[in-house]
Amino acid sequence: EKTLDLFTFIEIGAIFCLNQEGDYVTYVKSANRAMEILLLVNVNPQGLSLSEICQQLDMPKSSTHELLHAMEQQKFLQLDGKRYKIGIRIFELGQTASRNLDILRAVRPHLKWLSSQSSMTTQFGILEKTEVIYLSKITSHEGIAVESQVGARMPAHATALGKAMLSLLPEEVLDTNYETVVFEKFTASTIESASELRERLKEVKAKKFAEDHEEFTKGVYCLSVPVPSLREDTIGAISISMPKDTWKQVEREKLIEKLHLAGTRIREGMKENNRQRSTSKK
Repeated sequence: EKTLDLFTFIEIGAIFCLNQEGDYVTYVKSANRAMEILLLVNVNPQGLSLSEICQQLDMPKSSTHELLHAMEQQKFLQLDGKRYKIGIRIFELGQTASRNLDILRAVRPHLKWLSSQSSMTTQFGILEKTEVIYLSKITSHEGIAVESQVGARMPAHATALGKAMLSLLPEEVLDTNYETVVFEKFTASTIESASELRERLKEVKAKKFAEDHEEFTKGVYCLSVPVPSLREDTIGAISISMPKDTWKQVEREKLIEKLHLAGTRIREGMKENNRQRSTSKK
């Protein structure tokens, strides 16, 4: 099970290391090829030459050489003589994956519960300075399709998840993180400045939940609560997403109660995981 989870993170890393210029189909095709190369090289620790990779994966030499060069530049592969081996970036991703596995085990059951209770899409992410990293997502059959994908990064100022987590940061940390940030505007409702963000975060702190009123995607509304103290250095949050029509009709107070309940259960699950880990080390 750990191996599969590890490769999920490796694959995500491979996708996001690639040059994102060009059309979508070409981008996805290159990402799939990068994953195939990583999986092949991983089971050949002695390394593989360009010709061997092309032969085993039935890939053309010219485009494969360009892809291998890009992966080497990003340290997903290393070139030892003429043979490609797994690079240091894969080990870094593996360490990140291992650290996050315990969080995902604690989160997933409660995200599923929240989605089943609300018939909406639910998400979990962690904060890295000014960005949200999405680690888990449950899409309800009845829920709205949202743009975020597991492994993706999005600006915290434009999402409910992000604002929920930012509300927990000390003022000096917030000021440092946003000192040079240019606030990208995605819709007419997106926060445009650090001063506006600070005012919005005061509201989030007072209410203990955050909202997204079409701030990243037009037509999509979200509610989110922070999940603090997952680890000493990790702040998380969970969210529910819905279309505008549902937002106008739904009993938001009940949804917020369920969000807080799921958040509490996640924290309790993490405490139990930590307790078990401490016990096993003795």
